[in-house]
Amino acid sequence: MSDVKLVNVTKSFNNINVLKNINLDICEGQIISLLGPSGCGKSTTLKLISGMIDIDGGDILIDNKSVNNIATGKRDVGIVFQDYLLFPHMSVFENIEFGLKMRKVKKDVRAKKVRELIELVKLTEYENKYPSELSGGQKQRVAIARTLAVNPKILLLDEPFSNLDINLRNEMREFVSDLQKKLNITTILVTHDKEEALMMSDKIAVMLDGEIKQFDTPNNLYERPNSKAVANIFGERNYINGIIKDGKFISEIIESECKPNDKSGYVEAMIPQENIKIYPESYKKGANGIITKKKYAGEKTYYYIEVNDVVLKSSCTSNLFNKGDNVMVIVESSGIIYFNMENTYS
Repeated sequence: MSDVKLVNVTKSFNNINVLKNINLDICEGQIISLLGPSGCGKSTTLKLISGMIDIDGGDILIDNKSVNNIATGKRDVGIVFQDYLLFPHMSVFENIEFGLKMRKVKKDVRAKKVRELIELVKLTEYENKYPSELSGGQKQRVAIARTLAVNPKILLLDEPFSNLDINLRNEMREFVSDLQKKLNITTILVTHDKEEALMMSDKIAVMLDGEIKQFDTPNNLYERPNSKAVANIFGERNYINGIIKDGKFISEIIESECKPNDKSGYVEAMIPQENIKIYPESYKKGANGIITKKKYAGEKTYYYIEVNDVVLKSSCTSNLFNKGDNVMVIVESSGIIYFNMENTYS
């Protein structure tokens, strides 16, 4: 395992800045995600680390040594793509063996290593099968095993689960997380899926427009984003303008208690959907609202509530209310973030 550092890394294509002064410090044994929408520079960053494309500016260090001028095959980095890239004419065993064979590893050593990996990725019964006979999840396991066969210090995963259906995706997330912990290998995952990043990562780098906007733990990113742009990556929130005064957030819609360290002044409150609590009209506390839309999603129900001409979105486990119901709305103060321009207040 190794640590990885990116220092003021830049990359342009056709005079367009794709990466702008990227800085990352990844500790050995961690799994971190590069999270963001398509075109934000995630995969480009991964390819720079692997050496597949050349860096324009800055420095990439592995174990505190610059690898800018070191070829891909010499960096001890393994990369797994979303399309698997398995050889269709080779069996599972032969696909995993391929890299070792190219390195002229002795046949008996190769066989021992491949069988260890086949057992590790739980494909013992499939070693003589061909890619066309495997499911998407099994193909991805073969691709991972083939990458691990050459003992990389760093594992790079480029949208590895995007071609899988939701059940296989969840299975593979858990499999890769367990495998990463077992091997303690430094791993960098590229994904556009916020749930995937939150579930699998020690830390997440949120990327937008070729920049890292925040690099932090999943908990901090979700609960304490440093900007609206970062907050919106993790799902739709409610935004309400108001003022913090005498320990309270006051708006035309709702009032809420503030924390002692929340600064006074005009702010925009970012309120998670789960903080919008709905009660029957008979409750007589909170703000009056009317449910304008309801979306049932199994474990959760999403309600759209109009309060003083503003629509708030609530997610809750209750399925008691219906469109057109008059309700009372109360906002829980915990987890509210207050923004003043680009600054986070709470």
